[in-house]
Amino acid sequence: CGPGSLDVFGVEGSNRIKVTAVVKISGITQNKLQNFLDKHVLLSLKNRNRKAILQSEFKNESLMKAEAKIDLTVEVPKSLSVKIDDGSGSIFVTGLAKNLKIADGSGSIEIRVTAGPVSISDGSGAIDLTDITGNLEVKDGSGEINIGRVRGNVRIVDGSGSMTIKDIDGSLTVTDGSGSIEISDVTQNVFIKEAGSGTLEIEGVKGKVVKRE
Repeated sequence: CGPGSLDVFGVEGSNRIKVTAVVKISGITQNKLQNFLDKHVLLSLKNRNRKAILQSEFKNESLMKAEAKIDLTVEVPKSLSVKIDDGSGSIFVTGLAKNLKIADGSGSIEIRVTAGPVSISDGSGAIDLTDITGNLEVKDGSGEINIGRVRGNVRIVDGSGSMTIKDIDGSLTVTDGSGSIEISDVTQNVFIKEAGSGTLEIEGVKGKVVKRE
């Protein structure tokens, strides 16, 4: 995905992928609209080696004479593994029950009620994750991180920005550059590999707390 928002919904009992795309363009007249779409918009959904490949991006961006973005709403079978490679814009995901991998440049990420291991690699933007069943791994450059109600082990590597992590049924490992860290209600061990700069508050941990100086 290129510029624009991306909303992904897992649908129970579905056997198809449904995509709704809204192309928003500013700085162009109506009579030049179709030419712009033909020349610059790439929107396709193809079957490639038993994988469904959805592409939504702009071609020949250096020649574009208008500002544009593509907002996507995608419905997929709940049991489908999903991999997202996104440039900029918000991402919202809910209702999946298999592997989820996200590689994101910038923009917020919100994930709700999703199962299976979740892996996120993010440049910048807020991250909000709630009701995750399965192991969770987050590698983040900058931006606030909020994580709650995870049934699995959590591993976070963060550059900068505050973190609030609570209600983890598993272990938690944190490596942080800067920003405050609040941790509460973890059923297993908490390992702080690097706290960086900023306050560190930990409470309600049933296992060991190990902080490496």
